[in-house]
Amino acid sequence: MEEQKPQETGRSREAILLLKTDMDCRLMVNSDNHGALQQNTPLSITLPLGSHLINVITQDGLLEKEWTQDLNNEEQVVCLIQLAEEYAQLQAKREEEVGKPLGIECWSADQIQQEQMAAATEAGLAKIFRDGPDFPEMVVIPAGSYRRGEAFNKYKVTITRPFAIGKYPVTVAEWKCYVEKGEISYSPSDNDWEGDNLPVTNVSWFDAQNYVRWLSTQTGKTYRLLSEAEWEYACRAGSVTEYYWGDEIGHNNCNCQDSGSEWSRKRASPVGSFSPNIFGLHDMLGNVWEWLEDIWHDNYERAPTDGKPWSYDGNQLGRVMRGGSWSSFPRYARCAHRHGSVPTIRNFNFGLRLARTLP
Repeated sequence: MEEQKPQETGRSREAILLLKTDMDCRLMVNSDNHGALQQNTPLSITLPLGSHLINVITQDGLLEKEWTQDLNNEEQVVCLIQLAEEYAQLQAKREEEVGKPLGIECWSADQIQQEQMAAATEAGLAKIFRDGPDFPEMVVIPAGSYRRGEAFNKYKVTITRPFAIGKYPVTVAEWKCYVEKGEISYSPSDNDWEGDNLPVTNVSWFDAQNYVRWLSTQTGKTYRLLSEAEWEYACRAGSVTEYYWGDEIGHNNCNCQDSGSEWSRKRASPVGSFSPNIFGLHDMLGNVWEWLEDIWHDNYERAPTDGKPWSYDGNQLGRVMRGGSWSSFPRYARCAHRHGSVPTIRNFNFGLRLARTLP
């Protein structure tokens, strides 16, 4: 019998893909993140022969391209990714769209309030209403468009339907009612601060979700947390400045560090202690951070533009908060500033504000 020779294991057949780009972008190959692909710095990737899905997106998310790259031979394939010209066209279009005030930003204070009244009337409600004597006051917010984000990176968002928002953050008294009437036994620490009219603190995102579910059951209405886009729309109330009262923190406009209030860097303040914005909302900036519905994303790449919560992709272990708190530096208590936290955390400057879906 002839001795059998061991079979040679065939090596995998591979090719080198050399990628070049005319502007910085981020690179994905077959859903694998290859990080930054820099202009004038070619990147070589060794891949098995066959078809490969290539995805690139500019740093600001404005332009994305995706294609299938075929590698049929064991050789180097050079791929030049041309983004700059199309990006410049898109940037010019965006500048035309968001370079000037739009939508609600063009309305006067009287027009904004007239739109509020019209939206409330259509929903069969007063502009400010309660669904019961022990439940939070709510304010009707009209639909409209605005420019969301920091001054250097705005994009258009259209809130397609009116909604209602809490006039104040949820208070200690309102949470006590929840404990007394509901099945919940959790009474958050009051931090040795006295007052039922203080915003409730030491609540996690999950606590907030439980509260809105309970409130929905009690009232037969759909209560929920705000989306991040709704929150900024409601906070700005048509303003285009850093704060809804202007570009400077000023004196006694809110409760945060260096704001000149009697509570700054000491404790939360009673709700309604400062002048409201044009919508009639109090404490949208400072006092307590407010949990929102959205999952945390590092930026606005591919964010919804219709006001809905961003409930997919991103960091599933994080949720968005907005508004800053009594202990925050002024730059963190601006209309555009974003913050995120782990949804299980309870903290002495974490609170919530309600939203309610209107018919």
